[in-house]
Amino acid sequence: MRVNIFLSLFISLILLSSGCIQSNNNIELFGTEYKDPPDAPDFTLLNQDGESVTLSDYEGKVIVVAFIYTSCPDVCLAISSNLAWINDNLGEYSDDVVILSITIDPARDTVERFSQWTEANGYDWDHLSAERSSTLVNVWKSWNIVVDNDHINASQAPEDSMNRFSVLYPDNSSMISDVPCLDSVNNQCYDDAADFANHAFEDANISYNLTGNSGTIGEWQSDANWSWQLHYWNNSDENWQLSESQELGIIEVNLGTHLAWVASNANITNLQSAVDCNAKGWIMGTGSSAHCMCDEGYERTDGNWLGCSLIGMTDANNSAVNPHDNSLGEYGIGHSTVTFILDKQTRKRVAWTGIDWSVQEFLLDVKALSSE
Repeated sequence: MRVNIFLSLFISLILLSSGCIQSNNNIELFGTEYKDPPDAPDFTLLNQDGESVTLSDYEGKVIVVAFIYTSCPDVCLAISSNLAWINDNLGEYSDDVVILSITIDPARDTVERFSQWTEANGYDWDHLSAERSSTLVNVWKSWNIVVDNDHINASQAPEDSMNRFSVLYPDNSSMISDVPCLDSVNNQCYDDAADFANHAFEDANISYNLTGNSGTIGEWQSDANWSWQLHYWNNSDENWQLSESQELGIIEVNLGTHLAWVASNANITNLQSAVDCNAKGWIMGTGSSAHCMCDEGYERTDGNWLGCSLIGMTDANNSAVNPHDNSLGEYGIGHSTVTFILDKQTRKRVAWTGIDWSVQEFLLDVKALSSE
């Protein structure tokens, strides 16, 4: 489904037209004010320090709530820059105001990522994420933040990620074992590749005993004519490559790490892709005849029989276009761009849409609500 059908911003109650208006409390507000301010939905999320942050704990303060993500090439960066200016210019109101940024990209904006990003940019307010993307989805829905489906699909929960260990035998037959990442929050799925291999082969119920590049996997014992060679899946080039290190004990296993033992006398082209059809289809056939049967709305691109992309979403060179990247160009930032100002009763009082708003006028709204 085309992303642009989600372009409309959904606000829970009817707003008055934007611009300088008089509030019900006779204060001048420049943003779009709610006629009957609704209570802001409560939430508990994790900040960049791994600490729980609950919205209702800040009752009695004016709260700015923004929805952003750090991988956004320009728009979200502008919102964060605006918030930084406001944060630096609160003056005597600084103790009465709280700024909260909530991610709409939990797969990338982990606690660790936010910690590094806020430190690098000098942002000292809370940037909030969650261990499970479903937690964020519920927050978006309760706040009427519209996030397009392609963006959600590109932000799948890290806890759903799998690591693949494959084997390509001398007869060009293969084995695949997919096991879940054990610590996706910290992006350290296993202690090392040896630990990963032990889990994968135990899960596949296959005997495994190697010393270096020699030994037995299943019924295959290396000999003077061939040895086992460790390969890794190159996520950028989307192919298997010989690992520089053949020692499992010194290889880290993170999200997206896929390994394979390949018999040196086998044809590497017979080893199935580590990412099946970009999770948008299923593999038919084996070896060199393997190809994707793509889900409805997706198609194989020229030169890539093991990948599926949205129909019509290819560039002039026939390389696949990431639906997430495509949504950025068509939808702005993949979600409805609304920044809220809550009053001291934790009610939605003002909404600022888009990024083309005056930081000076926004600051005046914050100060006006702080003075109520």
